Amino acid sequence: MDHRVAMLACIMVLLPAIIAQTTEDPSNITQETPAKCCIPASQFTISKSSSSGVVRLDGPTEFRNSPIAVLEEAHEAHDYVNSRFAAYIIRRFINGYPEQHLRIIEDIEEETVLIIFPYEEKCVKGRAADYPFRADRCVKGYADFLGTSYIDDKALYANTWAIFIPDEPQFPTNGYLSMTVGRDSCIPHGSVFAGVAVGWEVKQHIVSTSGYYNYEEGIADPDAYFAVPDYCEEKPRKNGGAGRPEGRPDAERPSKGRKTD
Repeated sequence: MDHRVAMLACIMVLLPAIIAQTTEDPSNITQETPAKCCIPASQFTISKSSSSGVVRLDGPTEFRNSPIAVLEEAHEAHDYVNSRFAAYIIRRFINGYPEQHLRIIEDIEEETVLIIFPYEEKCVKGRAADYPFRADRCVKGYADFLGTSYIDDKALYANTWAIFIPDEPQFPTNGYLSMTVGRDSCIPHGSVFAGVAVGWEVKQHIVSTSGYYNYEEGIADPDAYFAVPDYCEEKPRKNGGAGRPEGRPDAERPSKGRKTD
């Protein structure tokens, strides 16, 4: 199948979610823009399911310009008290690639990640910036408000925000991102990204939609997320690093000459 056809098919599958998160309700025209927010809990877990259509722009020649459809499930732990994050991730590839299972632990102070492949009993240490995997705690200060929506019989309200990252050399990842969070809780509900993404040692065109669920305050079993197996030579500090300022909305919009986090 021509990669353009494959990408179009992926976009059509994701289109309802994109429209739902980027179309303003006429009733919101006179609505005041709410304040940016952050998830208030300092420790919490949350799960995410994502569907992505991807065309790789670099890497081995046999994979370049080949369309890939990826289903990803991630179970994340956010620990701002000890300056660390972790996730267990399962990736399923529609084109027949073998299913991938991995764990990742991030140390905020060191700005590093430890990637653990439990089936292969292999571990790799890298820069956190090169391996994005977790939901943001805060709505970016430069995000634009799109409107408020609700589900069910107005049982749950959510605010949708959008960010445009320009296609400029200082922004390896660029494109359009929208995110929907609880109006009162700031807990993420969903996100959509379309553009060019750089991460996990790959540069790629990507259209992706994600839904979040099973948010719980606190981390009931930290070892399930942060324990490092004996076969890993590289081990992060046991409690990350204390004293790191907790998340807050960033004040500046991406612009020429400024790098994003």
